[in-house]
Amino acid sequence: MIDDGNNEVEILSTTLVILCAGTASLGLVLVVMGKFKLADAVSFLPMPVVGGYLAYIGYFCVLAGTSLCISQPMMDPKDWALLLDVSNLKLAIPGLITGLVLTLTCRLATSSGTLPFVMVSIPALFYVYCWVFDISLEEARELGLVGETSPSVPVSDLIHIVDFSKVRWDLIVEVIPTWFGMVFVVSFASCLDVAAIAIDMGQPLDTNRELATVGICNFMSGMTLGFTGSYIFSQTIFMYRTGVHDRCIGLMIMINGCGKFAIKYFFLSTSSCGSRSFLFTPLV
Repeated sequence: MIDDGNNEVEILSTTLVILCAGTASLGLVLVVMGKFKLADAVSFLPMPVVGGYLAYIGYFCVLAGTSLCISQPMMDPKDWALLLDVSNLKLAIPGLITGLVLTLTCRLATSSGTLPFVMVSIPALFYVYCWVFDISLEEARELGLVGETSPSVPVSDLIHIVDFSKVRWDLIVEVIPTWFGMVFVVSFASCLDVAAIAIDMGQPLDTNRELATVGICNFMSGMTLGFTGSYIFSQTIFMYRTGVHDRCIGLMIMINGCGKFAIKYFFLSTSSCGSRSFLFTPLV
């Protein structure tokens, strides 16, 4: 589009509209697939396939968590060589240790209050450490222990971010093949996620109903300028292992999301004042 002489407003508006419309339409397709029970096909997959998928997800979660801890891009196995740098290793070790602690807590804890207690204790210990050794937040940021600050974004900027009169509607045809590929990947990955979660829970789940849920969420995301997402596998497993099996978890996630939006709007991003080793540890 730049080569065609389009300005930034046209590029941004076209990109957001096409991507978000694709997300919303994907959601509708997933709802239809769930309604007609097309997700049952995943039941014919052998267990090694599901296990391989779990290993794939697990590896890249660890890779992504480590990458975020050291603030360096890690895309390939060779990127683990970044940890040979002492400064990167110092930043990665707290996150890896914290991830191990949370993993052992999930596996060994018998009380539903143990995991929340550990999750609250870890960032509290970080701030106690900073207080004892007289490390200010700015100094911790310079050391790479917390994220960089970023300015708040006015809500008005989000409302007026798209100018529909500048959208290149003719470009929709060019992304249709990619959209079909996205439908296949998201639907298949979501079904595998559900199968993996059912294995971890030790009880069957209605894959078609879960796929429809993913579809509804994608539709809502697309209609509110959001992008495509599959089943949040890690969060689902994580919440299940807390031992609290109640709809109140969903309500708390909604409240937490609103709280983070308010903090970001009125103050600053949580990543700019929280310990990297804790914020990105759930990925590890």
